[in-house]
Amino acid sequence: MTIDDIIIGAGAAGATLAARLSEDPGRQVLMVEAGKDFTGAEAADHLHGINFALTQRDWGLSATVAPGRILDYAQGRAVGGGSAVNGGLFLRGMPQDYDGWAARGNDQWSWEALLPSLRRLEHDRQYGGALHGQEGPMPVTRWGRDELVPMQQGFLDACRALGFGWSDDMNDPTATGVAAYTMNRIGDLRVSTAMAYLEPARSRPNLEIRAGTHAVRIVFEGGRAAGVELDTDGRLEAVSAGRVICCAGALQSPALLWRSGIGPGDALARLGITCRVDNPAVGANLMEHPGTFLFVIPDDGACDPSGPQYQLGLRYSAPGSDAPNDMLLSMMNFWDLSASPDFQQVVGAPMIFAITCGVHQPRSRGQLTLSSADHRDAPVIDLNLLSDPTDLAQLRSGLRLCRDVATSEGLVRFGRGIALLEDAAFDDDDALDAYIRSMVAPWYHVSGTCSMGPSVETGAVVDQRLAVHGVDGLVVADASVFPMIPRAPTNLTTIAVAERAAELLA
Repeated sequence: MTIDDIIIGAGAAGATLAARLSEDPGRQVLMVEAGKDFTGAEAADHLHGINFALTQRDWGLSATVAPGRILDYAQGRAVGGGSAVNGGLFLRGMPQDYDGWAARGNDQWSWEALLPSLRRLEHDRQYGGALHGQEGPMPVTRWGRDELVPMQQGFLDACRALGFGWSDDMNDPTATGVAAYTMNRIGDLRVSTAMAYLEPARSRPNLEIRAGTHAVRIVFEGGRAAGVELDTDGRLEAVSAGRVICCAGALQSPALLWRSGIGPGDALARLGITCRVDNPAVGANLMEHPGTFLFVIPDDGACDPSGPQYQLGLRYSAPGSDAPNDMLLSMMNFWDLSASPDFQQVVGAPMIFAITCGVHQPRSRGQLTLSSADHRDAPVIDLNLLSDPTDLAQLRSGLRLCRDVATSEGLVRFGRGIALLEDAAFDDDDALDAYIRSMVAPWYHVSGTCSMGPSVETGAVVDQRLAVHGVDGLVVADASVFPMIPRAPTNLTTIAVAERAAELLA
């Protein structure tokens, strides 16, 4: 069998791309995935009390969040990838985000150019027309006002009392203010790309899905990628293909390029890896949305773990910012602390609810490196959150807004008070900064580590057709190619990148 395309990674991008490319019956597609292939009922997860890192579906990574702070860093490791473990938020970035990609030398990735891909992936249950798709595989829906649980209605009332308007459609490019989250769900069931894209494609004779298989390195013939060395339960084999497409995500795709000799030459030499393309941008430009929490001790009976964990979000601009919707604020209706006894003891309650805020146009940048050339060793992840003082300042103002929401008439009746922060701290920048540094967390939206752009000299790893600079036959198509992180959770944009890649690669 001659393989035309081998796709590394079956996540949000890989599953989408495999389904689209295999629509051509004359194209033989092999997709390999390091994790398991869950199908049927096993593939389905309910969004009540979401768990971002199910044990069987997580890489088990850790990341340096800020100097001296290392946290577990959940990343999907299964067919479906991050789309199978995330919170089900399905938000588009702002048009300015994608136009920013185009302004960096990628004119085929403007808002106007990407909108057809955004529409093609959607089966929007409420909206159609020129902005929304209704024939795509991914379900898109929003909570109705009559479906809001009491705490979320209180959150809405608090936001409105603070002067924020209501938006019917958070994915409208002009939308701002408080709105029901757009979600990729059916009822309380998260719909991953494994379910939406792959299930209808599994029976195709020209598509093979090989799970439990780790990509070791890319195999080259001269200056061209000719296949991939694979590890299946310790058995190594080299598989030839006409084209290699990395969809392993913003951590594993750059790691694979490093192991294949594409990356910073001096660092590769220290690892004993022969450098094929000296490109310091591979693994650099790592972007994440930093966020923090305001914890509230609930009144008895206020939290209902049997209901949705969140329904609404507030998109707004940080004080002094001219960027629309560069902040996102939300509320988790419940947070069971039974699995965190130390934190439970500090807070003084077995369950809390939380107001969260996140910077959605962060300026801080991190990096990914390797500690060894062995594919079994985890990459070294330095998120470097809050390294830019603007991000810290925006979280500080966001935390104050969280306090205003929590103590507003709409929500104050549900809680007994704010945990871990005294009232005086909200008037003290240093106290809030210390709290944020101790509590800052990533939103699991890593991106940018194989950034798209015209050349290596411009800090790019791939060109706008997603071909890796300096070699032939090698493509990267996942969140790692984002030149700028969108002002939204990254899942929807990653699927749109794969949809657009299918057009470019066909």
